[in-house]
Amino acid sequence: RISRFFLPPIGGLTVYIWGDVDTIPDEDIELTIRVHDECNGSDVFGSDICTCRPYLTHAIEECIKTAQRGGAGVVIYFRKEGRSLGEVTKYLVYNTRKRQEGGDSAENYFNCTEQVAGVQDVSRLGSLRDSLHDFTPPPLYHF
Repeated sequence: RISRFFLPPIGGLTVYIWGDVDTIPDEDIELTIRVHDECNGSDVFGSDICTCRPYLTHAIEECIKTAQRGGAGVVIYFRKEGRSLGEVTKYLVYNTRKRQEGGDSAENYFNCTEQVAGVQDVSRLGSLRDSLHDFTPPPLYHF
């Protein structure tokens, strides 16, 4: 049997699924899901200024464990580097954060982004809502 589901052609996302895709709509079967924004600085290069990689690694581990228990695991990987600011701008923000007086702090993240890019965040969370709506997963058990 071939399972089919619709993901809108919004571009810039990859969906990774562990386990049987047929179990995803079944509310009685465990589902682990993670929506993750691409972060080359952390995901690929292991930057110490960003914590994205451990979240992605943990999500993949939990998805695999869920699949091994008979459920399914899903990671939706949005390719919108740096809160949709782009890779170069994101690295400029990283450098600003590292060099700010008193060192890096979570409180100043958006201030540094605004200082470098002129905006705090240009993420398009609407595309996330659209993807999850069209994917129609059951209630989330792990996130």
